[in-house]
Amino acid sequence: MRYFMSGSNAAVTRLNKLELLIVDDEPAVLSSIKRAIRPSGYVVHTAQNGKEAMKVLANNNIAVVLTDHRMPGMTGAELLKYINQFYPQTITLMLSGESNFDMAVGLLNNGLANKYLTKPWNAGQLINEIDQAFEYFKGRRNHGWQRRIAELTRQVDDAGEPQIAPNVVSIDANAALIAVKLVNMDDVSYSHGEDTMAALVSEVGQLIEDAVDGNCHVRCDEFGLFSFQMRETNEEELESWCAMLRRKLQRTYSIDKRAVYCQVGVGFRVLGKSPVDYNTLIKNLELTILREMHSSHVSNLDDGTIERYQRQQFIRADVQNGLDNNQFKLAFQPKVTLKNGLVEGAEVLLRWQHHHLGWVPPAEFVRLAELDGQIEAIGEWVLRQSVRSASELMRFSPDIKRISMNVSAKQLQNHRIVQILKDEIERYSVDPACLELEITETAIATNCDYVNGLLWQLKLLGVKIAIDDFGAGFTSMSYLAKLPVDVLKLDKSLVDNIDYEVNKRELVKSLIETCQRLNIETIAEGVETEQVLRILQTIGCDQVQGFYFSKAVPRNELEKVVITQPFVSMM
Repeated sequence: MRYFMSGSNAAVTRLNKLELLIVDDEPAVLSSIKRAIRPSGYVVHTAQNGKEAMKVLANNNIAVVLTDHRMPGMTGAELLKYINQFYPQTITLMLSGESNFDMAVGLLNNGLANKYLTKPWNAGQLINEIDQAFEYFKGRRNHGWQRRIAELTRQVDDAGEPQIAPNVVSIDANAALIAVKLVNMDDVSYSHGEDTMAALVSEVGQLIEDAVDGNCHVRCDEFGLFSFQMRETNEEELESWCAMLRRKLQRTYSIDKRAVYCQVGVGFRVLGKSPVDYNTLIKNLELTILREMHSSHVSNLDDGTIERYQRQQFIRADVQNGLDNNQFKLAFQPKVTLKNGLVEGAEVLLRWQHHHLGWVPPAEFVRLAELDGQIEAIGEWVLRQSVRSASELMRFSPDIKRISMNVSAKQLQNHRIVQILKDEIERYSVDPACLELEITETAIATNCDYVNGLLWQLKLLGVKIAIDDFGAGFTSMSYLAKLPVDVLKLDKSLVDNIDYEVNKRELVKSLIETCQRLNIETIAEGVETEQVLRILQTIGCDQVQGFYFSKAVPRNELEKVVITQPFVSMM
């Protein structure tokens, strides 16, 4: 087999210092662990949450991460997922006070943690685990399967010297760069050993060479990333060929009588005539593959994808700056009470006027914030500002009886939300019954028992609990009996077209009648026509909101609406 090994001094530089990152929200635990491992001579960094850990990772050459699981903001599992995506060579250890077997198995099976340790920890055993992690890191980078791969696969020139992939690839317009990533390479090495991993990479490399039929040079870096060029620029044909290659490579291999599954990602980039920095391009392709590895399609690193990733990184990096500099704004969508036509409440929605990008759609920045853990900081800001606005709106008009705000699944993983609400209610002297927390079924399903306990604590504060988006996707009526629910919000998909879809209308009517018997209020979302409005009024829905009445508006416009009550003439 013949293909290039790409060279880099990064691995050597990184091994000059053995750097450890410890992440725990308890300063006493950080100090205790740091004190215990001081004699080992490692360079130790500490962080009290995921955001701090991300900064340490970005600014240092961290070889091993030891993290707690339950922390404010980003959980340990989410941090490990981030590390696995952006720092795949880092060895990760989870040290948790939770003896959760299922979670441990999940982290290990998904390759997010190399080891799961439990508190209370024994100093000697912990040091031994950290030592082993560093040895594994060093062996994997310098003395492990990478060297064996090089021995098996390197190409030599006439002088007998290994060839190194060039940093700049100069090609014409009739070429594309293809990348093949062995996604679960670390898992295979950890589970089956370095020799098995080396043999797997060698076999995959041979299959790739067979597929390209010797028409191009195949390179492989030390992290299981193959790359080669093809003289083809038709994106449809490239995507079809890459999909075929992926199907051929992603399967279970028999190596030394062991069944070894290989997870493969494939991506491509059509290139132009200008010289291209190979290292930058191949890294972008690798990141694209890793981001999309759970999908079944081939990754196409086109200009639009690059621009999208750059925009995403720009947005993620600027969230905290946006919070600090008042770029985020609250908007209020009126809720109309059907028995009297009055606006008696509103749902708080978030808007972001970025200083460079302009208005950033909530669906865009909320999704990104959920991925990197910043949603908790955003959610806390929304809670505090919403309680303050509720206080001011209710002083402005007695018609405003309740303000609702959305709570993310992330916020429901931490009891901190209870204290935040308690503090803000006391600060602004707000009747807690005037506050409503909207929670999606997805957030509940994530950890139903834990969320149930948290919701009861919120209920004891006096706030109202609403199930949001009911009817979108999988819906369970059991939540209405099990959880302390005050309000059921019927999703737009459930109420659309009930003026002529009889079955849907009967279903909504049945839901409303069930809620009435359970003393649960009903609110219909996304009402856009008078016909739907009249039917909802007839079958007993309590409140409605939607574009038929108003989109989400700034607070001063909501105040104008309240002044001109009744908002809707009800028959």
